Parts: sequence; structure tokens; C-alpha cells
Amino acid sequence: MLALATEEDGEEAAAESTSADVYVYETIGGWFGMTADDFVRDVASLDVDQIVLHLNSPGGDAFEGVAIANVLRAHRARVVVRVDGMAASAASVIAMAGDEVVMGIGSQMMVHDAWGYAVGNAAEVERYLRRLHATSDSIASTYAARTGGSTEEWRAIMQAESWYTAEEAVAAGLADRIAAADETGTAQGEQVTPGGSSAFWDLWDSLADQARHDLSIYTYAGREHAPAPRIPARQTPAASASGTTTQERSPAVAFSDEQLTTMRQQLGLASDADEGAILAALAERLAEPPAPRTAPGTVTLDEAQHAQLLNDARDGREARAQQLTERRERLVQAAVDDGRIPPARRDHWIAQLAADPGAESTLADLRPGLVPVKEIGYAGTSKNEVAETDPAASDDYWFAGVGAPAKVEG
Repeated sequence: MLALATEEDGEEAAAESTSADVYVYETIGGWFGMTADDFVRDVASLDVDQIVLHLNSPGGDAFEGVAIANVLRAHRARVVVRVDGMAASAASVIAMAGDEVVMGIGSQMMVHDAWGYAVGNAAEVERYLRRLHATSDSIASTYAARTGGSTEEWRAIMQAESWYTAEEAVAAGLADRIAAADETGTAQGEQVTPGGSSAFWDLWDSLADQARHDLSIYTYAGREHAPAPRIPARQTPAASASGTTTQERSPAVAFSDEQLTTMRQQLGLASDADEGAILAALAERLAEPPAPRTAPGTVTLDEAQHAQLLNDARDGREARAQQLTERRERLVQAAVDDGRIPPARRDHWIAQLAADPGAESTLADLRPGLVPVKEIGYAGTSKNEVAETDPAASDDYWFAGVGAPAKVEG
């Protein structure tokens, strides 16, 4: 449902807009909540460069939430998620689809295991149980992909039903930042409310409004009633998502064979000592206090030789640092290419690997294909296109068969 800024601007403003504000202030799925069908109908076709998704939802159907999140990931627009009030349960799953997640002042987020009801015999119930476990593992993977934790760690956090304040959500890596108090006038594009429709349903919503955000179904009725959430151990402050970055690459600067031989000789090292041993010996030598007199076997360096060694050591450190930086970038780019992490988290993961080398194993454990990297389908086939490939699907075909005029009007 669109609300234009002014009557005078009308269609011109909508056509020129490159941003849309989408409001999800309902439960997710169910008879009276916002469904994935509603979302696809009203949001998937938006021709904008940026979607700002406003969330204030207690959650709902886990599978609907997963579907909506994947619709957002597949959209060409940059997605900014703003948690205006609450993003609980399935709504937190939707939030993870954002290139940037902003917690509103005083907002909350909740994560927990997927749950539902099953009716049937033991085999059918067990099949549904396996489905719930698989869904919860998949959801845990989305939290891990954003925060840098492991799927197992986030599954344990989900099983405890964890509520986060805005500050705690940022600390855990679930969100990038908290909205500033002076962030006003940001909603400037098309205003879209998926599922918003007739006056009948508006009346129904007004009658059901009191129960809309009923939290009694959960173990804790909000953060104020819940214990402090667990913050994953391997976590660095989340960087703001900025899409992709471009960095000039330069070849690594390495020591020449002649330089290495000279340093080995001057430092008294074996002829096969590697660069690490050379740098360690140099650091040890420089740390030693000057001897009052030259001891037997000591090599004295003049000022030029000393300066050359320092320059060579600096070049070696810079070369090694460049090699490590390029390796981290290759690991993260590979994770983006195979769909383990979204492109907007590239800078975050590069910083994570630099701060904690152990995060490399976490990145490697993420499941490929978690973030769609290819088109997942298309829709829209006209009757004429079908008739061209299947003549029997044409109305003219059947009318001609009964002696009626071949051309059908109407």
C-alpha cells in the first residue's frame, strides 16, 4: 500500500524515488499476520535502490520469516533494517537479511528455537521434529554469519530464549549500531505496508490490536523479564555495512637472496635461517644494551650497515603484513562468492580475521549457499508464450475443432 508525499507530486515523486520505507508492524504469518505472499506482492517488485525495512513485530511463523528474509536477500536494492520497537522470533530472522541493521532507541531483539505443533502418528511427529531442528540450525547459521560466532553457539543461545536490548544486540553483533537521537526525517521514499488492504481488515486490526504484541506465549515477556543474554565470546564491534570496497593491490616486497645472505652473516645465523629467524635475531640484537667494549666474536656494524638492516627488516615486516592482509581478503571474498556471508559483511569479516585468527575456522565452518548468489527463479509467462510452445493451450485451437470461428474476441 503506497502513500505519496503530496497530491501535487503524485506519480512523479514515486517514479523518481530510489528508496522505499517498508513497515512490518504485524505478526509474521498466520491467519491475520503479514504473510510471505503479502510481502512478495508488495515489496519484491519495488524498483528502488534502497529498501528501509522498519520492524516492530513479536514474530510468528518461522518458515514465513525465513521466506521473507530470502526475498530481501534476493532483491537488488541495498536493505537497511531499522528495529523501531521489537524484532522477536521470526522478525529477528528477517532482520538478519539487512545489509545494515540499526536498533532504535529502546528497541529489543529476541532469538529462540523454532517451534510449532504437529498432529499425526509417531512417524509424522518425528518427521516434523526433524524439520524443526533443521530450521533452527538454519536460523542459527544466519546469526552466526552476521556475528562471527558458530552455529552451535547460536543454537544454544536460541534454546535459552535470549532477549537483547539495543546495546546488547550491537555488542552481540546482531546489529551494527543504535540509531542516533537526531536521526530524523529519514523516511523519504515510498511508504509500503505489506498486507495493508481493506477497511474491513483495518477494523479487524483495531479490534485485535491489544493482543497483537502479546508476549505471554514466550518464556519471558520482554527483556525486562529475561536474564542477561549470552554474548558470544569471539566478537568484535560490528562495522557499519558499506556494500563493497575497492583496494589497490600491490606486489609483496620480499628480501633478495643477497640481502638474506648478508643479514645471516651479520647476525651470526646459519646459512639456511629463514626470515622469521632473521627478524627475531635482529630484534634480540637491538634489544641488548651496548657492550662497554667489543667482545671476542662480536660483529660491529657501522652506521650505514645498521641503517640497511633496519630498512630491510621494515620492508620484511611490511611485506609479511601485506601478504596476511591479502590472504584475509581472499578468504572473505571466497566466503562471499559461495554464499557463506553477504557482501555487506565483507569488511566486518576482514576486521574479525585480523583481530582474531581463530575466526578463520568459524568462517570456514559456515555453510555455503546461506546467502543466495544466483537467481533463484523467475515468474510471468503470458498466454501467447504458452500457446507458441503448446498449440493445444490456445483458445483458437479448441474453437476451430468444433467448427467455430478461429478468432475469439472478448
